[in-house]
Amino acid sequence: MAEEKIRLSKSDRLSVAWRSTFLQASWNYERMQNLGFAYAMMPALKKLYKNKEDRAAALTRHMEFFNTHPYLASP
Repeated sequence: MAEEKIRLSKSDRLSVAWRSTFLQASWNYERMQNLGFAYAMMPALKKLYKNKEDRAAALTRHMEFFNTHPYLASP
């Protein structure tokens, strides 16, 4: 059985880029910008993972330590 290829549309990518501008809104000392990064990735994850459990696992993976310069996060 061939796997279905899922492609992110331009609006999906723009949504992730727009949300990444708020990366610093939930900064914390333990994991830096992880919550902002997970928030930014949510539109893409919703399209990539249709199953709720898979989406929750992906969000959990994106809640690890993440630190970057906020203006360079989206590229």
